[in-house]
Amino acid sequence: MKKISDYKDLFSIPTAKDKLLLFHNILETKEDMTAQLALALLKTIHKELSQPNVKDRSVYKYYAEQIEALRFNAPMALQQVVSSWHLQKTTAEKG
Repeated sequence: MKKISDYKDLFSIPTAKDKLLLFHNILETKEDMTAQLALALLKTIHKELSQPNVKDRSVYKYYAEQIEALRFNAPMALQQVVSSWHLQKTTAEKG
């Protein structure tokens, strides 16, 4: 019988790398990656990567690789994500 402590990883807070792995897995299925899902995941990942406490520098490289994979596999989704980011930035600057 497993001890309760053996299951503690089930309830851990996902890191940026964990979220990038999820993004990668969804992108591999191709039919599941929508612009809305890409935007939601990338927004949380980008927010986490902008924090100064990110110590694993390889995560930034993996992030860039996933953006490139999105550009290759779902260019329209990437275009919508970038357009949304620009719109949010413009709105924030005006407001």
